[in-house]
Amino acid sequence: MSKHLQVPVWVMAIGMSVTLIGGGVVGYMTHDAATARQTTTGVPSELKQVVSTYDTIRSNYYQKTSDKKLAAGAINGMLESLGDPYSVYLANTDKSSLDSTISASFGGIGATIEQTGKTLHIQSILPDTPAKHAGLRVGDQLIAVNGKDVASMTVDKAVAKIRGKIGTQVKVTVKRQGTRHTYTMKRAKITTDTVTGALSKQNQHVGIITMATFSEPTATQFEKTVKQLRKKGATSFVLDLRGNPGGMLDSALAIASMCLKDGQTIVKVQNRAGSTQVYKAGKTYDKGFKVKEPLSILIDGNSASASEILSAALNENRAVPLVGEQSFGKGTVQNVASLNSQAEIKLTVAKWLTPKNHWINHKGLTPTVKVAYPAYAKISGIGASSLKPEQTGTDVKAMQQMLAALGFDPGTVNGYYSADTVSAVKAFQEKNGLNATGTADDTTLTTLMQALSAKFTADDPQLKAAVKAAK
Repeated sequence: MSKHLQVPVWVMAIGMSVTLIGGGVVGYMTHDAATARQTTTGVPSELKQVVSTYDTIRSNYYQKTSDKKLAAGAINGMLESLGDPYSVYLANTDKSSLDSTISASFGGIGATIEQTGKTLHIQSILPDTPAKHAGLRVGDQLIAVNGKDVASMTVDKAVAKIRGKIGTQVKVTVKRQGTRHTYTMKRAKITTDTVTGALSKQNQHVGIITMATFSEPTATQFEKTVKQLRKKGATSFVLDLRGNPGGMLDSALAIASMCLKDGQTIVKVQNRAGSTQVYKAGKTYDKGFKVKEPLSILIDGNSASASEILSAALNENRAVPLVGEQSFGKGTVQNVASLNSQAEIKLTVAKWLTPKNHWINHKGLTPTVKVAYPAYAKISGIGASSLKPEQTGTDVKAMQQMLAALGFDPGTVNGYYSADTVSAVKAFQEKNGLNATGTADDTTLTTLMQALSAKFTADDPQLKAAVKAAK
């Protein structure tokens, strides 16, 4: 059993802003969306007790019951009895979140919100979106959505208010130079960038391609990114799959096929009867587009499922080096079965094997080049909005660890906000142009986490090793 390193999100990319075009993450799913079967031959004998219990509750429970809740409870109970965390019942917002993640698109306005101190601001606006056409501007302070105050909400909660069904209207109120402005917009389908690319600062001939998840547009975005980086001079590539939890099989198959010779095995999927379906590289998946340049792949304890399929396929067929830490180890396959317009179940239906018949479930992939995260990358995030002298606790300890990692001596790192810690906070505040009070207010803590995130981006020993390996 591998030990999965849970590196805080803020280390990889400080989590103080949320795009209005993004969704959550999703586990690995097959490319075929199943449809739940309807039993037409009557209730199986094993389920008669379930039906009897349902009728008894409806007729005799001392309070009025909800038929929908009782049905959902029965479905949840059946899935929970499997003891499989990947087989789950999804309804309403959970279903919508999964569907949005699969498509990497949903109803939004095309802007990004960031939290600065205790206020929310427009961080960026995408071209040709409702936000752009309406007249929202970068720097606008978000005040209200549909007339309801959101100024004191978290970024996630405010964004949830703005998102909604494509084609519906939303009113967004902002403050600009002391004046309030309200814009009425119609939500549009906005596609999330699941793939980003840039040339390595270490070597301008190496293109860094980061994939956040495997959604419907990921393969197309990958091809586009490769072409853009080639034009900029990239002659080899690093595929950064750290923190990528997986996603759709089709996307993983397409990208793997682009990087392999036609006919090479990508993955083998085996059902409970032992029947195995072998997926091989070819024009069916890559449409003839190939990536023949040298490659390396970055993985960590949060690289799972489709990330592992792609990594194993390229490693076992092309000897592409895997750099970083042991991957998650998710070797099962899920299908999504629709129950109705508001609910669906995600059910494990098979297991998958690498081209060389390895089942990596609960084991993960072992890196060819093992490179650990720096110790400071494992520091927990700070949940408090502010910290004061004489205070104690885990948040104080995390702050002390961050200060020390950035070169500011907080004294003994023990979770006690001592005089030495006050001095370190003051020094940090002075260096970053903040009011040097020695008290860690919201702005100070945000700046502190951003500074440590920037340090990781600059240091990133795993990325540096991957760049060297991409040859």
